[in-house]
Amino acid sequence: MNSSFFNNDDFLYAMLQRNLVYNYNFINYSNKIIDGNNIDYKHPDGWVYEDNGANAKIGFDPESNSCIIIKSRSTDVMTFKQTINEFPRWKDLICSKKVSACAIIANVGSLDCEITFSIYDGMNTSSVSAFFKSKEHKEINIVLDVASNASTLVISIQSSSTDAVIYIRKIFANLGSVALENLPCIVEGTIGERKQYMSTDVPPAMELSLCNASAELPMTYTRLNSFLNGKFGKGTNGYSLLPDMRGYFSRAWDNKAKIDTDATKRTPLGQGKVSGDNVGTVELDQFKEHDHELQFDLTGQIPAGPSAAMPSINRMMTSNTVKNGGTETRSKNISELYTIKWA
Repeated sequence: MNSSFFNNDDFLYAMLQRNLVYNYNFINYSNKIIDGNNIDYKHPDGWVYEDNGANAKIGFDPESNSCIIIKSRSTDVMTFKQTINEFPRWKDLICSKKVSACAIIANVGSLDCEITFSIYDGMNTSSVSAFFKSKEHKEINIVLDVASNASTLVISIQSSSTDAVIYIRKIFANLGSVALENLPCIVEGTIGERKQYMSTDVPPAMELSLCNASAELPMTYTRLNSFLNGKFGKGTNGYSLLPDMRGYFSRAWDNKAKIDTDATKRTPLGQGKVSGDNVGTVELDQFKEHDHELQFDLTGQIPAGPSAAMPSINRMMTSNTVKNGGTETRSKNISELYTIKWA
């Protein structure tokens, strides 16, 4: 970035803003897919990746801390995007304002490629297409004057270059004429984080209740959908189902410690497919195997003679103790509202 294009007021204004891009440096990769013994993290949390061509792949390179995208072998368009307006009252903050964004990208493949960096507000698009030679890296900057009647704000990277190997190091955006790295994110905390409340049954605006019947996320929750990644099943529209946690206690993941002795027998929650010793699985209630002592004396003698018959103990017969207790096994507890963070 050539700072000579901006004055001090531009920088001062930008420094007072928030980064609109969640997971801008791809530090969060929690949406793993478990398929047998294989674990694939796919896209980073909060991002949507699309490439229908052959050999397309997305992942993470730990050496450069970059999201790595291997473009398909066809000319199908690869899209990597985030809907950055997904937070309450976003129109009050963004509409009629100037938004600046920056992408730091490297072409690490042996082939040249073209990459387009864009912002779209539902009315207008600002984009820059850059040609990358093999092993070349660049910083691409774009600015968009967001329309007063904007319906969304989407930031994206696209490419149709065959077999390109693209490293996306960072993507960040904020209000103002200059995009600044390392601004605090407008999302405080982590999308997908579970919280709990004991004084209200109404979730805050940035959270959704997990104490309702499992429901499919609307299409306007793309970042949370990216995090859940269908772990608890998908609805008819193909979006993730929220887990139904009503009545459940939480238990720390056993992770092969064998404290949870039946961890390998754990079952999916709702319509999920993940079972065994994994996060997000469930166990039904049960008693630990045990017995109860019955105190009686087998040494007593039954006197002979005309006396009335006396009861004796038949050790070949079985009996049960008197039933005692309620309808479930539980500890002392407080009912709380569980929620999941979406913005």
